[in-house]
This record gives sequence, structure tokens and C-alpha cells, in this order.
Amino acid sequence: MTDGLIDFVLQHVDDEWDRLLKEFSRLTPAQFSWQTAPGVHSIGWHVRHVIEWRYALVHVLICEQPNEEDLTCLGWENEPVVQGISSKQGWYEPASTKQEDIEYLNRVREVTKSDIQSLHPSRYWERVSFPWRTNRLLDEVFQDIRHSSLHRGQVREVRKAFARAHSVTAELETSCSILSRPIGFKEREVSLGTSIDCPV
Repeated sequence: MTDGLIDFVLQHVDDEWDRLLKEFSRLTPAQFSWQTAPGVHSIGWHVRHVIEWRYALVHVLICEQPNEEDLTCLGWENEPVVQGISSKQGWYEPASTKQEDIEYLNRVREVTKSDIQSLHPSRYWERVSFPWRTNRLLDEVFQDIRHSSLHRGQVREVRKAFARAHSVTAELETSCSILSRPIGFKEREVSLGTSIDCPV
């Protein structure tokens, strides 16, 4: 039962790490840092947020270890517990690259795996008061997996929005290049692009 519970938890946590990594690891730098509008977070923020939040939850809050990371994308900016471990106050958009976040994910993955393995299984049934709710540790770990899944969905939506925004630009560029070519009409040359303003 002891090893089985820890293996069960680690299996689900590892699976979610893999899913998150798969969601963003093949994106271009432009996709990774693109924002749908000013003041709306990029894919890079969502990725960083999930990694940082798991580190803060498991390593700092549950295992009560000192914070050794530069936490900037936790969200919950007005929550005193978050303010106490975050190095940024207020809304923030990270400048980290995709490769830096892959390395960060792998580092935090190992740290939190070790943390999970270090907990005695009886602790998973303890009810703990977090700033946002009182919950059993086991339920809170699985809530964090759902939290990661939610942000993976947001990554997917931003990626789709990026594709739509850039396909519209590509379509306009294609349309403008076609319309600006002279076409023959009987004996006359007619140019269709001269009075059309094509934004790119």
C-alpha cells in the first residue's frame, strides 16, 4: 500500500509533465512568446506558471522546503503567501525562452519527484489548510494535475489563435500579390491591385 500509493501519485504527476512538455516543446519562439492582445498572457507564461506552481505547492508549501527558485509567474498576486515566495509583484510576462523552460521543467520535475517520494504515505490523507482551501494532500496534488491540464488547454487555444492570426496575414499577402498582377482582357492590360489597400 505504501509503495503503491506513491507510485500511483508519481505515475499521474509524471504523465502530466509529459503532456505539458509535448504541448509546447515543438512550438516556434514566435508562438511561444505571442500574446493575443496586450495584457493577455503568452504560452510562455502559462508554461512557466504551471512549472512554478507545482514547485511552490509541492516543494515549498507541502514539504516546507526553502524556495530556491526565481518564482515570477505564480498568479494570485494579491495573496500574502504567494507574495512571500514570489520575486515579482503584480502582473508579469516572462522573457524566458522555450529551451530555458524545458530545462526548468526538467529540474523542477526531479525536485518535486524527490519531494513526493520523501512524504510518508500517511501524510497524503492529512487535511491541510492552504490559502485557497482546506484539502487532503492527495486531493491537492491531483487538483494541481487538473490545474496543469487546464493551462495546457489554454496553451492550445493561444496556439490556435496564433495560427488564425498568422493565416489571415498570409491569406492577405497572397491575395494582394494575386490582385496586383496585371491580367490580360482581350487586347487590354487590366491591373486590379492599384486601388486596393492590402494590410500586411
